[in-house]
Amino acid sequence: MATVLELQICPLHPDDCEYEVRVVKAAAGGEPRASMTLDVDELLSHRSELEDKVLASAAATRRVVPMSEQAVQQVGRQLFDALFAGPVSGTYRASLGVARERQERLQIVLRMEAPKLDLLPWEALFDSHDGTYPCRRWPIVRHLPASYTPRPLAVELPLRILVVIASPRGLPMLDTDAERERLEQALAAQVTHEEVELVWVTQASWTSLQSRLLSGRWHVLHFIGHGYYDTLSDEGQIALVSEGGGGGAQMVDASSLADLLGEADPPPRLVVLNSCSSAMGGVDDRFSSVGAALVRGGISAVAAMQFAVSDQASVHFAQGFYTALAHGRRIDDAVRSGRISILGGSKSLEWITPVLYVRGEADSLFDVAASPPRPQVPEPAASHPPHVDPQPSVDLNKRHAQLRTLHAMAGAQLRMGHPGEAIKLLDDLLILDPKDADAAMLRQKAADQQQIVELRHRATEAEESEDWPSAIDIYDQILQKQPEDQDAAGRRNFCRDRRRITHLQEELRIHADAGRWQPVLDVSEEIGRLDPSAADPDRLATRAREAMKEAQRAAQLVRLYAQGLAAEEAGDWSTAIDTYEQILQLDPESRDAATRSEFCRDRRRIAVLREELCRHAGENRWQAVLDVSEEISQLDQDAADPDGLATRARQAVKEAQRATRLDHLYVRALAAEEVEDWSSAIEIYDSLSRDGDGYRDSVRRRDLCIQRRRDGEPAADSRDDSTAPPVWSVELAAPCGALAWNPSWQIIAVNIRSDARIRLYDFSGEEQLDFRTGDKWGPYAVAFSSDGTRLVGNFRQGCKIWDTQTGEKYRQIRFPAGMTSADFSPDGTRLATGLYGYAFVWDVETGKQVFQSRQRAATSVAYSPDGSRLAIADQGGLSVFDTSSGREIGKDHRGFLNAVAFSPDGTYLATASEDCVVRIWDVSARVREACEIAHDYPVGTVDFCPDGNHLAMGGEDQVARVWDIFDAVTVFEMTHEYPVLSVRFSPDGARLATGTLNAVTVWEFQ
Repeated sequence: MATVLELQICPLHPDDCEYEVRVVKAAAGGEPRASMTLDVDELLSHRSELEDKVLASAAATRRVVPMSEQAVQQVGRQLFDALFAGPVSGTYRASLGVARERQERLQIVLRMEAPKLDLLPWEALFDSHDGTYPCRRWPIVRHLPASYTPRPLAVELPLRILVVIASPRGLPMLDTDAERERLEQALAAQVTHEEVELVWVTQASWTSLQSRLLSGRWHVLHFIGHGYYDTLSDEGQIALVSEGGGGGAQMVDASSLADLLGEADPPPRLVVLNSCSSAMGGVDDRFSSVGAALVRGGISAVAAMQFAVSDQASVHFAQGFYTALAHGRRIDDAVRSGRISILGGSKSLEWITPVLYVRGEADSLFDVAASPPRPQVPEPAASHPPHVDPQPSVDLNKRHAQLRTLHAMAGAQLRMGHPGEAIKLLDDLLILDPKDADAAMLRQKAADQQQIVELRHRATEAEESEDWPSAIDIYDQILQKQPEDQDAAGRRNFCRDRRRITHLQEELRIHADAGRWQPVLDVSEEIGRLDPSAADPDRLATRAREAMKEAQRAAQLVRLYAQGLAAEEAGDWSTAIDTYEQILQLDPESRDAATRSEFCRDRRRIAVLREELCRHAGENRWQAVLDVSEEISQLDQDAADPDGLATRARQAVKEAQRATRLDHLYVRALAAEEVEDWSSAIEIYDSLSRDGDGYRDSVRRRDLCIQRRRDGEPAADSRDDSTAPPVWSVELAAPCGALAWNPSWQIIAVNIRSDARIRLYDFSGEEQLDFRTGDKWGPYAVAFSSDGTRLVGNFRQGCKIWDTQTGEKYRQIRFPAGMTSADFSPDGTRLATGLYGYAFVWDVETGKQVFQSRQRAATSVAYSPDGSRLAIADQGGLSVFDTSSGREIGKDHRGFLNAVAFSPDGTYLATASEDCVVRIWDVSARVREACEIAHDYPVGTVDFCPDGNHLAMGGEDQVARVWDIFDAVTVFEMTHEYPVLSVRFSPDGARLATGTLNAVTVWEFQ
């Protein structure tokens, strides 16, 4: 019987290394719980290092390895302290007391609920309080859950053990004869006493093993061979011999092996896996190891190895394990006996390597029937040789046992790749028996292997220091001793490649330093065939490719640029444009290509326009010639008058306009004669005589009218003072956009909407000149300079200033929106313009902007008579600025303003508003309201009379009014057919012009 302490370890937060330990069963009673903090990943990262230390300890005969055991104790102490913490520790100590009181062993059962916990070496648990390893005193069992637990199998001795050995070609060779000899020697007493029967299957294949399983009843299957954990399939494997006679390896996964063992009837209750890593599994599946998978497949218990195991330790484990099993001990006690045998047979730490997996609640696997007393047989010699003392009195059998043990241990060390340790053991053996030829041959073999190991070490050092010639020479020495050594051949070839790569990289750098980029690429390609990762040292090959690419790009740019210039020379503007566009695609930052492309586009457009201009000139369509010439001048002013055609057109248009004007005057003079209006007729004939060089018979007819007036004949008077009829009126085809009087002459300029022209009328209403604006749809403005020599008006996206004496364009200014209003400064050097969103002031001479004000919509602008202030009417109110500093000196928010005008002395300011009020502001000191003039309808226009006493205004009520500022009464009203859009007094104040939707009318004002 055993006192059981069963523990369950459950993950709480595995990513944070947090677990919970629960006591499932305890003789001391209670089910306490405790939290466990254990960095499993950190322990697993040192698992291979721990395995090396445990395995290395097997080679230390007659010596102590404290460093190895210190590492094992460190891991064991960490596991023990984490497992037995808090109340669980108390239950552990109490259970120990109960077991001692009952004189029973304590069985520790571990149930891991997280797969990666199975990978930890729990058999290394170390109780630092007692200084003991629990697994060396009490059995430790790894519990695997199962739906059922079979009863112990009734067995009559002998216990039948099927020993399976497989040593395929291509894997490290196993000395199967020695393995068999060791196991038979270990179980010699049990076989002699007929407690154990060994049946052998050597070089086992799938078929031979299946056949043997079907041929009898087997209690135990003992496997000797190679084990492996496949990380790709996440499953453990063993190696059998493949079918077909080749003798190669057939890797059998754990689940398939479980199916194969099911062929036996019944399946073996116990499987012993004497193969490396047979207890090694994955972190996600606890049944991925070979041992755990066989238990899940139905095997009651599996003893497996969690590390690589030495031959010596495996023999001692088998001897102690099977002896205890044959004596009817439980399986967990049998594994513990195997550990004790390893401990007693050598100073190795490999007693932690065996792992016991138990299915369900299985404790006893066999119910062994009692057998009659057997004769006493002397015990076999100890498997661990005593210290060699070559004395003639040593018992012969013991001497032979010592020699066999030394020979076997030396062979094991040699197979594990430790020739130095093998040489030490063989030296001890040859001292005991100098005539042992096998030992001498084995020592020579070990010496040769030791020399190879030393050469490999030197070769590795040479490789690490990149001394490729030395490494190649050392590998040549190894191949002279072992021509079949494929690893040495491969390493030698690798070093040759590295030496060649080093030479090529040096050559590559020489070419790169000299700027020879094509050779750099050639050498890089050769290196790439040897090692692609070394083909671009210091990114020199990348730089070479970039330099070659840039050189090709530069050459292409030069070629394209030459093609573009050649196309320009030939006047093939379309080809030149396409060529420059290709350059810009390759080099978007090429300003010269962009400039040349734009130039060629202008040249192509000019060529088309010149053809059109010549066609119009041939058809005597002189106005069309001027329009095209104007468009050409915007592209190239020097090309606007090809062959003097534009000059001829201007002269022809001017002559036609002059002739038309003279004809109109002559007809008006004749009409004045008809009504006997001798004064008007004389005035017109004087003009014709002066300006028309005595047009027709104007001189004669003037003299005749003078004579008739002198003779006292009645003269017609076309004006009735009582009704105040208009002086003249001109019907328009579109609304009047803006009006302006020329200060020097009695001429009025009218900007007509959707007509794209500004028309000039003289004092009699006859059209004199017109100026093409090119803007049919935008807002409209027109203004004369104070000396009458300049006229400004809309012109597409901006404004245009004309010379009124020659009719030529003086300046063109561009801005982003349509012009709503304009006014020249009194000295004529500045031009204020109103726009939607802004008000600007421009230098007339240079066309440069000198002032800007952000507005909602500047509907009207006006300079004070002295030019010191600028008033801006806006949809949001009134703003007044000091022109010298640009500082705003007054502001008022009274809603949407349509117009603004200064009084002749500059002390007052009038505004017309959408709120049906005309306001007069005192701006002598600051902006303040002086009076209001209310209307029934919105007022759109205002203008002060030059006498300073009267203010004209007009709006949507179709009436133009003249207001006496000082008497505060209306003194003059002019009724129209449509709303009044503009009112303007003549410079002398004698006349008032009004503009409506269909006419411009001039009224007499006294």
